[in-house]
Amino acid sequence: MTKLVVLLFVLLLPLVTTAVIVNNSSTSPTSEDSLAVVFYSLDSIGNPTTADSVFLLVCDPSGSVVYTDSVLLPDSRVTSTIIRGKQFYTYHEQVSQIDGNGIEGWYTLTLLAKNNTYDLLTPIIYPFQIIADEFSDKIALIDDSVFVKGGVVDSNRTEQGGGSDSVSIARWVWNTPQGNHTKPGTFGKYLDTEVSGVSGGTGAYAVQVVMYDSIKYQPVPQVTVAVRNIMQDALLAIGKTGSDGTVSFNLDADSFVIVPAAAGYLFDTFDTIVVAGAEVDTIYGSQFDPGTPSSPSLCRVWGYIYTFYGEPEVNATVTAHLPGGVVTYNSAIISPFAVSTQTDSTGYFALDLTPSELLVPGDAKYEITITRSDGTFLRQRVTVPNQGSWQLTW
Repeated sequence: MTKLVVLLFVLLLPLVTTAVIVNNSSTSPTSEDSLAVVFYSLDSIGNPTTADSVFLLVCDPSGSVVYTDSVLLPDSRVTSTIIRGKQFYTYHEQVSQIDGNGIEGWYTLTLLAKNNTYDLLTPIIYPFQIIADEFSDKIALIDDSVFVKGGVVDSNRTEQGGGSDSVSIARWVWNTPQGNHTKPGTFGKYLDTEVSGVSGGTGAYAVQVVMYDSIKYQPVPQVTVAVRNIMQDALLAIGKTGSDGTVSFNLDADSFVIVPAAAGYLFDTFDTIVVAGAEVDTIYGSQFDPGTPSSPSLCRVWGYIYTFYGEPEVNATVTAHLPGGVVTYNSAIISPFAVSTQTDSTGYFALDLTPSELLVPGDAKYEITITRSDGTFLRQRVTVPNQGSWQLTW
């Protein structure tokens, strides 16, 4: 009787991870000059198992080997994590420690995880590109324009009023002299003079707007109030309520849209008034409690998004992520991947985020993006405060 012996060979091919872009700031390390490589040690049937050591090899853009090392586990540069009973690891290191002379270009980091019990090697190939400047700074310089009625305005122009809410955008456009408007279609292009000196309006009739808390039965101070024409393609006046909750404007006989804004308050949105003489318009609002976040260590970032015509922006996508890459909180790694939510039928959204000052590095900012139903894309970088809740105003 002849016996047939079958030999089974298992060939483990290198696993290639997604490439990343970093810089080399060895003198003043930042969040973008470090690497975090997730790896694992596989057994003979492909299941993650424990690793005893790690071998590292880095090649520069010319193909030359610029760094080799062997790391016995446990090691301070390697974090061990159990997911659904399976063993995973993260190798983290400053780029300046492993890139040789640190010239710009593409590098390849090859990582071999070894299991001594079975004498198995699991390879991971991790490409990365070194650039001269912070990648997040380069992205911030891109002209990510936002669309408002009548044209396009650069939302990065924070030195001229800045921000991305329609009030500050309109104010920037109208307050900029005609000769400075280089973007075709911006609705302040044909202005002959600046309107900065007439923020209260120049009309014939004195109109007072009173902001009143309908729950506490008291006036609300420090509310920014904008006055627009009925088509909302012109910002006619803007002001802020005093201690008596009142702000005064001089308006001509016409119909106007009144838009109030104050942190932590919700007002009747886009109130419309018809001016035929001197009058007083009262707008009611109340403080809003967004509730508590899912964990005491988090901050509930919330807000309301409205369309250009004052209606709730339904199903707008609000996304937050850490553009600087991996950060830590109490020695735990915080994922740089985005978290998202959508506005409800009232335009409301909320995201529970770790406060910026609790993250390492401590200057970590979140990038908040809003994608509206009409395709408008808004982006802003913010520092999330260390408090239970915080209203995001755009």
